[in-house]
Amino acid sequence: MASSRQCYLGIVPHQLNPIHLAYEWFGVVWLEEEHQFPVIIGYWFANERTEILENAKLSGCSHWIEVCDHYILMNMYQSIRKKQSDEDWNHRSRLSIRTMFKSPWKEASPGLYIIKSRDTYPLHASAVLKKKFFVWLEHAAVCETEEQLRAFMGRVHAEHQDMARKRGFLKKVDKST
Repeated sequence: MASSRQCYLGIVPHQLNPIHLAYEWFGVVWLEEEHQFPVIIGYWFANERTEILENAKLSGCSHWIEVCDHYILMNMYQSIRKKQSDEDWNHRSRLSIRTMFKSPWKEASPGLYIIKSRDTYPLHASAVLKKKFFVWLEHAAVCETEEQLRAFMGRVHAEHQDMARKRGFLKKVDKST
């Protein structure tokens, strides 16, 4: 028995584009097969709904059923954003060696720094670790609120305190004595 593959398209307005930090139209195209989880073919952010439709056509899916169920579409959006957040947290990269010779890193003492991309929300937050000869981007996050920024800072603090303790840089202090 052959399984049928059906293409679906969903579009919702006013979702956060994590790259541009703007609220835009969000569109997603996915496939469903009998008794299988949905497989996302592509997703896009755009200023206009018509741009999403054009991108959906370019994805190779020429016929689809449009889904307007807000719950389904928000689950898709949140699933994509969760995966992006996990990647932002786990992707560690060394910045160019030239970074060490440019402001503000040239003057900065070695240590862990939290940097905001701007003063208004939403914003990008980054945890940057300056060592003697290198600068590392340790973690990043998109924060829509002050609460999310504080949670990011708390998570960075907890992770790096735990790392320092494991490497013997910090000793656990018993406060009961």
